[in-house]
Amino acid sequence: MATPVNEQIVLKIKQRLQLIDEDSGYETTVAGTVVRPPRIWTGNLQDYQVIVTQGALAINDELSHPGNPPATAWNLPIVIFGELRPSEDNTTAIDTLINEFAADAVKAICTPASSWHNWDSLAIDTRIDNVEPIVAEDACGFKMELTVIYRVTENDPYTVRG
Repeated sequence: MATPVNEQIVLKIKQRLQLIDEDSGYETTVAGTVVRPPRIWTGNLQDYQVIVTQGALAINDELSHPGNPPATAWNLPIVIFGELRPSEDNTTAIDTLINEFAADAVKAICTPASSWHNWDSLAIDTRIDNVEPIVAEDACGFKMELTVIYRVTENDPYTVRG
């Protein structure tokens, strides 16, 4: 079964984030597996849990081009949420915990350094738009927003176009 290019990219993002582990040179370790929540999610969030969601695709007219068939460029928004649930005994500042976890997420996304942005030639470019700390009564952590720009054949979202 074929996998659309946008789904392939999201799976690669999830794979990279899953590598966050102190034994691999990071400051933190992801709890369990990186989650892409189903429509109805009954799971429980854990300390150092990562959740990846996809936003609405938007056509990128500037990077689309004519041809036979034409190539359509898309902006793929991705939101990465890093959940923190430190114990009451933890005396480390919450900002410090957030900064370390978010930095590890950026480091994982940007690996390998020379070609992180193209997701093994699936995309044209990727930019990290925002990394926002979240400190609330019922949740804390960070929210990172990425925009991945990729191009496919206009009538075939399974075929990458240069």
